[in-house]
Amino acid sequence: MVNLFLEIERLKSTLRGRGLEEQFVEQIAEKANLEITLALRERLDSALEVAVQSGVQKDSADFINELRPRPDAFIIETESGSTDFSDPPLPMLDYLLARGAKPMKDGSGVYKVIPVGGQSNQQKPPIHTNIFDAQKAISAERYENAVAQYNKVAPKKSKVNFRTATSKQNRQTQWVLPEKKKDFTEDLAEINNMLSHDYDNVILDIIRSYEEGF
Repeated sequence: MVNLFLEIERLKSTLRGRGLEEQFVEQIAEKANLEITLALRERLDSALEVAVQSGVQKDSADFINELRPRPDAFIIETESGSTDFSDPPLPMLDYLLARGAKPMKDGSGVYKVIPVGGQSNQQKPPIHTNIFDAQKAISAERYENAVAQYNKVAPKKSKVNFRTATSKQNRQTQWVLPEKKKDFTEDLAEINNMLSHDYDNVILDIIRSYEEGF
């Protein structure tokens, strides 16, 4: 990455070599520095939005919540430094039996018949342009989306299987949603590589425009 301070100093030297007065040189350098700062901030904000969209696509409010722009290093990172926010296995038995479960005839527990299968009309969540909206939407829908995988409404003419959930089943091995991979290592690497490229281009292009303008 190019050094902003050195590029500004190089611009000053170039302008002095063309006979411009020192006061004018300083004013031009200050204007160039401000323009570069604003352009870099815009690039960093855009990169943050791209990272948020990655979090929305993979349904990870935890990842979105930890995203942090670092203007000093010109990168997007997470607060913890972690890039893997995969969901662990999720036991669903208690949740499934919480509504509509019926007592067994011998009184030894409860049961509920669950329709499993069919086609799901579930769509990916929309891309949010606001980081807080994205966090809220994903958090609110996470459990409902998980339940929907076990309790789907099947369209007509589609095959539906039925399974029985009971309070006697093992909560750790039965009716457990598997781990859901949400690794953002490559996503952040690509975003930060893009930022590194943009950083150099923004500075050099703006410096060049001022050199050519005087």
